[in-house]
Amino acid sequence: MLAQLAAVVLLTSLATAQTSEEAKKAREEERKALKESCERGVAADCVRLATVYVEGDGVPADLEEAAGFYEKACDLGHGEACLALARQRRYGEGIKMDLEKAAALYEKACAAGVSTACAEYATALEAGGEIDRHLGHAAELHGQACEAGIAASCGRLGAMYAAGSPMAKDEARAAALFEQGCGGGDLPSCDHLAEALRDGRGVKADPARAATLARKACDGGRPAGCATLGTALLYGRGVPKNPTEAKTLLSGACEAGEPRGCLGEGRMLRDGVGGPRDLEGAAARFEKACEGEVGEGCHALAVLVARGQGAPKDLARATKLLRDACSAGDPRGCVSLGELFQDGGVVARDLNRAAALFREACDAGSVEGCSKLAAMLESGEVITQDLDGAKALYARTCKAGVGGDCYRLARVLERGDEKNARQILELYNQACEGGVTRACHEVGKAWEGARNPMKALPYYEKACEGGHQPACTKVRRLRR
Repeated sequence: MLAQLAAVVLLTSLATAQTSEEAKKAREEERKALKESCERGVAADCVRLATVYVEGDGVPADLEEAAGFYEKACDLGHGEACLALARQRRYGEGIKMDLEKAAALYEKACAAGVSTACAEYATALEAGGEIDRHLGHAAELHGQACEAGIAASCGRLGAMYAAGSPMAKDEARAAALFEQGCGGGDLPSCDHLAEALRDGRGVKADPARAATLARKACDGGRPAGCATLGTALLYGRGVPKNPTEAKTLLSGACEAGEPRGCLGEGRMLRDGVGGPRDLEGAAARFEKACEGEVGEGCHALAVLVARGQGAPKDLARATKLLRDACSAGDPRGCVSLGELFQDGGVVARDLNRAAALFREACDAGSVEGCSKLAAMLESGEVITQDLDGAKALYARTCKAGVGGDCYRLARVLERGDEKNARQILELYNQACEGGVTRACHEVGKAWEGARNPMKALPYYEKACEGGHQPACTKVRRLRR
């Protein structure tokens, strides 16, 4: 019995060895045929042969040998071979690193219709470093790749339009590209689209859909999506408030290196939402957010540092943090820094600098920045008086609900050569509704001047209740 078993094992081994030898010989014959075909100019067979040497299929892996076959295929117009060779040249895999040649190969592969090459080279051009940065060409290549269906390139091009670099800012175009990228499965595009829908940038605001997309990105492992979703849950934007889940998401995003997660968690710790108040913890999170170039984090930390809450009181450091906030694009940082230059004390008084900062904040959408700049333009404080500019800004801030600026605009118009009594009365009325007691007094005067004391009285009463003494005098007279 044992002798028979040994015989079977021996026969099996001989058969296996014979089969292995036959397979080896077959592969050699195949390589030989591929090489002959490649030499005859069949690019696809050059690529197949290169793959044999990359994978070590029947031969020792040899990237240098593979590069030679990729080069021949690329010369024959095979785009995928050009891309493979570009990567070897870029990273020095098996051959000498040569970034100039790598760039030319990426261009050749892209021109041959390999959209992956367009996207990969565009990303390298966008980042700079190993390959010289060129945003204009990067945008062009991302555009080609996006049209060819590379979702990530749609997202990257959208981010360029959103930032206004290198092309003019176009938030509607950015939102459309984010939609296209997200629809193609690119999670960063979903992140960006969620933010656009949340804020109504380039697309109609839709907090509920924003939260849905943020959850999709978060579930896909995107810390930025978790930060957006956590913020929505914290404030109940598009989803029911859920401080517990919000804290979990924001904390996790912060730990994963997402600075907006640190900002959100810092706010919760500062305000004692979802747990005890922890100003030191809040300051630490805001610092992480600031280091991540989130301007709101710098501003929030500046406020704590200026008050000595959660960190040593240090006005010089607070001022620097406000500079960082403004530089990172937070309009409130620009406004707060402008106020410091306007008031003097902490920094040397510089009204020109203050006006420039208010203008920067205004251009970034800050109503407060526009209001402060309008006041400087009206008064001619340091900068040349510009009543037309002041009126335009007051109209903008009045429309945004700043009652005081409705009142100021009415006063400027009253001093003008061409008065529009109806417009002025409407502005005083808006200011009165916005809580400006002096404006209520002016509306009362207008009705009394029109011989309608009964309509004037409620406005005088409202002004009097707000502490405006001349209005109280009018109330007493009319009630007699």
